[in-house]
Amino acid sequence: MIILLWKYRARKGRENKQSLPFFDASNNTEFFWGGFVLSEEKVPVVFISYCWTTSEHMQWVLDLATRLMEKSGVEVILDRWHGVVGHDRYQFMEESIKKADKVIVICDEQYCQKANNRQGGVGTETLIITPDVYQYTKQEKFIPIALKKKDNGDYLLPTYISSRFALGMTKPDDFERDYVQLERLIWQEPQLKPPTRGTKPNFEVNTIEKGKQEQVPILDTDCEDERVVWLLPRGFLLYRDITFSSSSSWACTVAYYDYDGEWKHGTHYHESYSRGWEDNIETQYRKLSIQKSDWQWCRAPLNFLQELREVSEVVDIKDMVSSQPYSVLYYAPGEEIPIPKVPDEYTFYYDTGDLRDLQHNIRELVKNVNNETTEEYHKHAVALRQSTYIDSMKFLGKEHPSLAFIKEIVDEYNQTLSKNEIKTWLEKMESILTTTLNHEWDEWQKELKRKKK
Repeated sequence: MIILLWKYRARKGRENKQSLPFFDASNNTEFFWGGFVLSEEKVPVVFISYCWTTSEHMQWVLDLATRLMEKSGVEVILDRWHGVVGHDRYQFMEESIKKADKVIVICDEQYCQKANNRQGGVGTETLIITPDVYQYTKQEKFIPIALKKKDNGDYLLPTYISSRFALGMTKPDDFERDYVQLERLIWQEPQLKPPTRGTKPNFEVNTIEKGKQEQVPILDTDCEDERVVWLLPRGFLLYRDITFSSSSSWACTVAYYDYDGEWKHGTHYHESYSRGWEDNIETQYRKLSIQKSDWQWCRAPLNFLQELREVSEVVDIKDMVSSQPYSVLYYAPGEEIPIPKVPDEYTFYYDTGDLRDLQHNIRELVKNVNNETTEEYHKHAVALRQSTYIDSMKFLGKEHPSLAFIKEIVDEYNQTLSKNEIKTWLEKMESILTTTLNHEWDEWQKELKRKKK
C-alpha cells in the first residue's frame, strides 16, 4: 500500500511541482512524497445531533462545529454541511451516527421534548441512538451536552440519557472551560490519568504480606476532626464538624455522596434550626439531592445530625454511633475514610433505584391528574412509558418473564387516550411495577438467607 501511494504521490508531485501530503481517509494517515509517513494519529469523526430550535441556537451549533473543525482538528458531520437535498435524511442520520466515533447530543429544552415524544428528525435520531446507549458497552461514544438545568439543579436531558454523565454548558461565562473539557472527551485525553501500573506482587512471601487487603479509594483524609458515615440505599452521608464546640456559630455539616464517591449536595444544622427542623425536614432531603423514593430511610440520619449539634459538652460520638440500629460508621481523628460499598441490606434498593423512582413519579402523576392539561399529561405519560420499559429491561434482563407483562401494559398507551384513561393506564403501570418489585424482593430475601447459612 505504501509503495502504491509513493508512486501515486511521486506522479502527482511531478505534475504539480509541489510536495503536498496525500491523505488516506480510510485510516486518517498522511503520506508525504517519497513515501514517508507524517502522522498515523486517527482523527475522531464527530456527528452533532441537535434541534433547529431558533436561528440563534442553530448559529451556536454551527459556530461550535466550525471551531471543532478549525481549531480542534476534529472531523465534524453536520446536517447543514453534509445533508444533500433529495437524499434520504433518515439514511443520512443512521449512517452518520454509525460512522461517527463520537456523537455530541446538544440538549436544549425543545430537543428534550422532541426526543421524549419521538418527534421529527430529533425523534428519529433518538430511535437510532437509544439501542446503542443501552446495548453496547462503549458508552463514551455519546457526549450529552446540557444547555439548561432543571429546577432541582439537575441537567435537562432526554429521558433515554438522563442517567448518563453529561457535560454542562449552561453558563456562557464558563464556555471556554467547558469547551476544553469537550475537546478532551472527543480526543479521549482525560485531564486526570491513572498512574503507571506496577508489577505483579511476589506471592512467595510471608503470610502477613499475603494478607494485605486490596487498596480501597479514599474519600477523606482529614485528621483534625471526628467524622461519621451513615449508609443509605444509593449513597451515604458524611458528617463533619461534629466535635463539640462552645462557639455560638458552631454548625454540624453533612454531605451526600453516591457509592462512586461523587459529592451530590450538602446541608448543615445549627441550634437555631431546632424549632422548625422536624416540620421542614423534607427540605433538607431536597438540599441533599436524595431521591424521593429513598426518603423513607432519611429521617433517622437527619435527626442524628440534630442530636450531634444539640449537646452542651463533649460527648462520646463513637458510643452514639454504636447505639444506632443502622449501618453507621465512626471515624476518629487521623483515620482515613474509604469509599464504602453498598451494604447487603441495601443491595436490592440500590439495584432497583431507577424503577422505584419511576414508581414514585407515576404515583405523583396520578395525584396531579386535575392539575394538568391533557397535552401535558400525554407528555409525561410518553416519557414514563419509555423509561418504564427501558429501566425494567436493564434490571430484569431481556429474558425475564415479568418483562413480557410489563410490556403488555406499556403497549396499551396511545395518543388517543383521554386524561382519565391515561390515569387508569398509569395506575395499571404502577400496579405491575409494584407486583414485579415485590416478587424480586422476595427472591432477594431468599438469597440473603442462603448467604447467611
